[in-house]
Amino acid sequence: MKRLLDSDIDRLRLLSGGDRELRFDRDGEVLRIDLREDYIQMWQDEATVKGNEANLFLACENSGGNLEATKLTWVVGSAIRPETVQTKEQFTEILLSLGVSKNLASMALEHCPGLIGTIAWALYFERHGWLTATPICNL
Repeated sequence: MKRLLDSDIDRLRLLSGGDRELRFDRDGEVLRIDLREDYIQMWQDEATVKGNEANLFLACENSGGNLEATKLTWVVGSAIRPETVQTKEQFTEILLSLGVSKNLASMALEHCPGLIGTIAWALYFERHGWLTATPICNL
């Protein structure tokens, strides 16, 4: 597994302080970026098992069938599905099909550096409806 080395991620770590977490709110919805080392390691382990070539790792309700037939959910008990997207439009379409609002998809594109380009990210919903993103590794 490649290490997570990126100046933008380092900047997020500095901004997050001791909590290693950032929250972005818009129109009553929350994007949470989780930068805790144990979570990053957990997702890196999943990425190693599921396939290093993906740039998204999604916690879904089920692992079988078309991706559009499931929903994004919380990590505990979820099926981790690796996906590769090439464009912002593809990313947004996948998230919309998984039950994520366009607003949250837009916030992820805005606040997750390297998304769809240089960094693999894991995404899941918190039980209270926040979209949580964790950077995994450089691509």
